Amino acid sequence: APERPANPLEDRLAVLASLGCVDLVTAFDDDTPLNLILQVRPDHLVKGGDWPADDIVGADEVRANGGVVHSLPFRYQRSTSDLIARIRGA
Repeated sequence: APERPANPLEDRLAVLASLGCVDLVTAFDDDTPLNLILQVRPDHLVKGGDWPADDIVGADEVRANGGVVHSLPFRYQRSTSDLIARIRGA
């Protein structure tokens, strides 16, 4: 079985960083990104739509600094597991 994730972190970061509207993309080793959010003080904090905006770690801090928190809905259902299964013909 292939190791997961199939797309290395560096590749995923590069895709997001290539977007013109994105100023910073980073990874973190802590349990939550709160310390990083407090350092960076982003204008926008974005997370996948499976998280309600009020439950996103750092949401209160971003809003307190005048920022906006976004919970983006998934437009397309994509799954690495499904892709691997299709490649294998499962």
